[in-house]
Amino acid sequence: MTIYTGDILITELDDGQFDIKFANGQLLMTNGLETMSLLAVFGEDWWGNGIVRTESEKMKSEVPGIIRRNVVSDKTKNDVTKAIEKTQKFMIRDKIAKSVKVTGEIFSAFGIQWLIEIASLDDDKLRYFLNWDRGSLTASIIA
Repeated sequence: MTIYTGDILITELDDGQFDIKFANGQLLMTNGLETMSLLAVFGEDWWGNGIVRTESEKMKSEVPGIIRRNVVSDKTKNDVTKAIEKTQKFMIRDKIAKSVKVTGEIFSAFGIQWLIEIASLDDDKLRYFLNWDRGSLTASIIA
């Protein structure tokens, strides 16, 4: 029997889709915050909500719903920024991370980009971009 620790590693494919990987028939795992953060942001109606023990453990992101407005504006940028911050609050509450910072920028008439920076308790840093361009939302982990 294999005992897994950490989270299943979710990676982004070249076409912007996400996938899990296997090595020798075993799931690749991460002890970082990448998967946890991405599931929280994209977890509008995540299947894991059905198995958690308390309401505070459920991931209920507003990000996908706001993005479906399909309007590039300061309001959308600010609403998503607040929604992302809200999805990441549990990391600080549960003492998983020291800080979370989210900044948004309209980069074209068709797109907005958000930078999410998370500092873990042991000073590791996770930085990634959420890019919303022409109705498509992708994430790019940079560190």
